[in-house]
Amino acid sequence: MNKETIKFILGDFHEKPLPEAFRRGLELPLDVNKIVTLVGIRRSGKTYLLYLTMQRLIGRGIDKKNIIYINFEDDRLFPVKLAEMDFILRAYHELYPDKLAEKKYLFLDEIQKVSDWEKYVRRIYDTESVRIYLTGSSSKTVSRDISTTLRGRAIHYEVFPLSFREYLGFKGIEAKSYSTSIEARIIHALREYLDWGGFPEVVIEEDKYLRRKTLQEYADLILYKDLIEQYGIKNQYLLKYLLKHFMANPATLVSINKLYNDLKSQGLSLSKDSLYEYIEYLREAYILFHTAKYSRSVRVQTQNPSKYYIVDTGLMQSFLPDPGRDLGKKLENVLYLHLRTNQKIKEVFYYKNRFEIDFFYYAGTRLHLANASYGVQDLDTAKREINGLLKGKKLFPDARDALILNDWEPELIPDNIEVIPAWRFLVSDHH
Repeated sequence: MNKETIKFILGDFHEKPLPEAFRRGLELPLDVNKIVTLVGIRRSGKTYLLYLTMQRLIGRGIDKKNIIYINFEDDRLFPVKLAEMDFILRAYHELYPDKLAEKKYLFLDEIQKVSDWEKYVRRIYDTESVRIYLTGSSSKTVSRDISTTLRGRAIHYEVFPLSFREYLGFKGIEAKSYSTSIEARIIHALREYLDWGGFPEVVIEEDKYLRRKTLQEYADLILYKDLIEQYGIKNQYLLKYLLKHFMANPATLVSINKLYNDLKSQGLSLSKDSLYEYIEYLREAYILFHTAKYSRSVRVQTQNPSKYYIVDTGLMQSFLPDPGRDLGKKLENVLYLHLRTNQKIKEVFYYKNRFEIDFFYYAGTRLHLANASYGVQDLDTAKREINGLLKGKKLFPDARDALILNDWEPELIPDNIEVIPAWRFLVSDHH
């Protein structure tokens, strides 16, 4: 990286209009005296949230030339050494010497590409008149560096693919006022959302072939850039196997011991430590999430299988020959992500003790129990879904319980069980 390249990139950025960006549920602060960090999976919309923030700054009268944007995935900058980071502001001040004393807004995209980046950011935060916004694709890389070097100086946001409410907004469907026709459109949209997910570029693409091709490209980028390259992974076969396993089985209890034995029985050479390590890499890259069994004992939580969820059900298109199956698991996965991103909910568990509850969580001080199913059209399914909630009501009488469904026969559901349509649950904040 050198000053002349940076000057060219900055001049190009200031000359061209900002890309059009759809508004999302998250708005970044403009005036907070903190380093604002965004972390999330590749292509989830982090860069476009930066563009939205820039548009809001310009709307407040900030000169665009006071905004500095550098994307460290730009091949013209590769490779970037820590000592070269000072070239950014030097090049900027040579381009715009009259801006030397003015406040500037520095946007650094995919910062984890620069080793020891936090030292540079800490120094300019302490010494320059600058507001700083960062994005990264690895929770460990960014969060670890913030918790050490930048403790107390940063405010942290997670970015996910579009929520269902945001998805409806992208599709131009109004979810605030309901009618029979709007409800039918929302239910249809939910099925599309379960199959194709919420990556913004995929959502706005109408051609199914191009959607699938885009998702395959994302899967390859995530696999090679955010996992193999980022962590120097040697056993690529194991990583690909795990990725496909979790994509094929979302919202499923997984025993690491059983998975390890299954892999060994296939003749794979691996240690249990490496298996734990690779799963942790998937979590750090925001591909995989998990819930523990609810217990007041941490030991019980760690000794029981975790239930694993994936970041976006659309990615299943890249790994499965028949990605349209398992709508119930897809719905549960989407509901988990909805709860996971709710600021009122600290942590989500599952409950299992002679009966099972999919979601066990506190919203504020109120305990909530919820089971989810794509549809209840027969007595056996109804019994299975309702049994856990009825037993849960006895064990936790003060909890609010709900059965979240996409489709059901009313006569199969007892009057003392609250049924919430899945689409309504996903567009509301009542829980």
